[in-house]
Amino acid sequence: MREQMIYNPGIYQLREDALKRMLDIIYNQKTAQPGQTVFFGDSIIEFYDMNQYFPEKTIYNCGIAGATTDELLWIVDEAVIKYKPAQVLLHVGTNDLGNTVTHSPRQIASNIQMLVSIIQKNLPDCRITILSPLPCDEDIQGYPHARGIRSNAFLKDIYEHFIEYLGDSVNYINAFDSFVNKKELLLEDGLHPNEKGYQLLTHIINDSMIL
Repeated sequence: MREQMIYNPGIYQLREDALKRMLDIIYNQKTAQPGQTVFFGDSIIEFYDMNQYFPEKTIYNCGIAGATTDELLWIVDEAVIKYKPAQVLLHVGTNDLGNTVTHSPRQIASNIQMLVSIIQKNLPDCRITILSPLPCDEDIQGYPHARGIRSNAFLKDIYEHFIEYLGDSVNYINAFDSFVNKKELLLEDGLHPNEKGYQLLTHIINDSMIL
């Protein structure tokens, strides 16, 4: 995310692709039907083909590749609240452990807690589900190969902090354990699910949510 910047004191830098994606989300919101489902998060959500994996459901994809928890806080109004969903699934945190902002698992959970609070106070009837971070192939996308502090230990720790910070106020889906021992078979580039990975993720979500 820092691209060719020589110096950046941990400040998130917006790029052209992210800005275009934000505008797409805002444009799609204008014709969205209230009372549906929103998937909100990072590239694992943006690259999730809702028509392919949930063909009979109305799910609005509001994922933003490269997003951190900070970025989701900036756009939660446009990407969730104005869609007026009946439920929202959140997946974020992996990029916070990269070289973009390098948050700790506790900071990530605190940002998610704020996201949840914003959604709950604006949409008190909206059901919120937190999807755990997925593991990475540490030989490709872990520390120090991708820079930052990304490791499977920290990715797992993020999910545990979610539960600690949010308690029973949201629904949780632990996909980490289902992926961790098969990550070489399920991840396209060591980080994002391949087709088999998305098939497994869809099965896990369908078992845990009423869509």
